[in-house]
Amino acid sequence: MAVKLQRPILVGGIGFSLLLWLLDSVHSSLSEFGGTTIFGIMLASLGVWLLKRPKSLSPQKLSIIPLPTKEAAEEAIASLTTTIDKLSLAAEDINNSKKISNNISQLNQQVITLTEELERQQLSIVITGNKGVGKTALSEILKSQWIYKNSQKIEFIDITWESEWTTKNEYTQVNPLSPYDLILFVITGDLIDSEFQGLSKLIDLGQRFILIWNKQDLYWPDQKPQVIQKIKETLSTINSEENLVKISARPNSIKVRKHQQDGTIQEFIEQPLPEISGLTEKLNQLLDQERKKLVWATTIRKAEIVRLEAKNILNQIRRERAVPQIEKYQWIAAVTAFSNPVATLDLLAIAAINAQLIVDLSAIYERKIYLEKGKKVAVTMAELMLKLGLVEISTKTLTIILKSNSVTFIAGGTIQAISAAYLTRVAGISLTEYFSTQIDSNFVNIEQLEKILQRVFNQTQENNFLKSFVHQVMSHVLPKGKKLEVVQTQVQ
Repeated sequence: MAVKLQRPILVGGIGFSLLLWLLDSVHSSLSEFGGTTIFGIMLASLGVWLLKRPKSLSPQKLSIIPLPTKEAAEEAIASLTTTIDKLSLAAEDINNSKKISNNISQLNQQVITLTEELERQQLSIVITGNKGVGKTALSEILKSQWIYKNSQKIEFIDITWESEWTTKNEYTQVNPLSPYDLILFVITGDLIDSEFQGLSKLIDLGQRFILIWNKQDLYWPDQKPQVIQKIKETLSTINSEENLVKISARPNSIKVRKHQQDGTIQEFIEQPLPEISGLTEKLNQLLDQERKKLVWATTIRKAEIVRLEAKNILNQIRRERAVPQIEKYQWIAAVTAFSNPVATLDLLAIAAINAQLIVDLSAIYERKIYLEKGKKVAVTMAELMLKLGLVEISTKTLTIILKSNSVTFIAGGTIQAISAAYLTRVAGISLTEYFSTQIDSNFVNIEQLEKILQRVFNQTQENNFLKSFVHQVMSHVLPKGKKLEVVQTQVQ
């Protein structure tokens, strides 16, 4: 899948570097202040200039969960098929195509299975909640009483709730509960924050649930209305107060005293019967009215799970193609910075080079980011690098690592070249991660991009990587015969 790339921005970037060189020559007297002072002044000036530029990047649109209709389920399957088709096209000219072909065959088989499931009659219900809330007892009672009496085609399973399923990653679209048609979420009192956040996320994912207050027999009669009111108030914030039911799946045994006719008192332990009528009525009503909708909603979620699996494979292929592009532009940035006599790191020239890198990477990831938009994204990333202190930290770290035998000839240019290549690489890797995790859109979520940029930068601030990277850069920019010495340092 060939991608045609245009690079007019490179000429402008290098030309801008030469302009800065001319300005530097005119004001050569500033050199007496020292390279560090000039570097700080220019960085501060550049920061002010960049921060004053208006942001015109559009925010990322919120995902919309489709209504649980058969048509929506069919559209989800069609979207999955489209992703698999893209994967098939991208896999045509890669080396391990046999392995990818097997993966594609398995994905296509799952499409067939999902299509057949649109008419599925048997439901799967998961009972979940924190430890000790009575999940197992409730499962046994429902199986022995409700399912047996009503001949329902239902499969029950109980799973201990893990809060990280819905709070670990705000962009996570699936969790271990996604393949189930209905969730019975069990609590034993007022909702705690992690439980509430979990229910909110389930609603965002289009997953139906019933909130079950179990062990109500542990409360005094005058306490129960207060607890119910508190839970309903909390649920009302997510429009789910009608999903609450109260039960006692396995009430505590009670001591009973019975006065006999002869005046004696007989004491014995009595086990109250389970009280789940509110739940069974809710289940009967829900299944009568929404059985098909539950199946369709589950099909939509399952299709998304498979689509993400296919997308992950596709992103692996895309990353293999993106890395050579990133390396190419990091060498261009290094040579440009090394050849530029300006005694500071030229972030604007780097941004100009990165603009074309952004265009090329967006083409690989099938995003509609053209040159003008690429310039804006590049400037925004330069802003983020200044804001996060990445330029200053990387320059200091590389200065510590780098020790040249020919300081008077290449000291300044060496640091510029390595810094330019390094920041270009960080920007490129960050963009590949961003493109691979965000929805298919040409909008750029600056907040998320900033998080990824910071994470990638932290991952690369490892001494052995930087030492190796220094050698790679120098092999591209140093004249033959020049030697480079890298010393062992401790990166702070």
